[in-house]
Amino acid sequence: MSRILFIFVLLVVGFLLLKSWQRRQNLSKQHKQSSGQIEKNTRMVRCLYCDLHVPEVEAVSQGGKHFCSLEHAKLHLTKN
Repeated sequence: MSRILFIFVLLVVGFLLLKSWQRRQNLSKQHKQSSGQIEKNTRMVRCLYCDLHVPEVEAVSQGGKHFCSLEHAKLHLTKN
């Protein structure tokens, strides 16, 4: 009886270790996918106020001009 119990405990521990490993693998994959990395084909644009290059999807665009932030867009408009 004790051998059966021992084998059952080993199977349960093995199953729990396997599930834990799978969970870590899934979290690792999700972290790599959502780590904020920019896609390879993202177009970069230059802020007209400070010359910083930012991804086009993150830039503030006004009248065909690109800025790194709304504050820089306002400062550029008041400067001109």
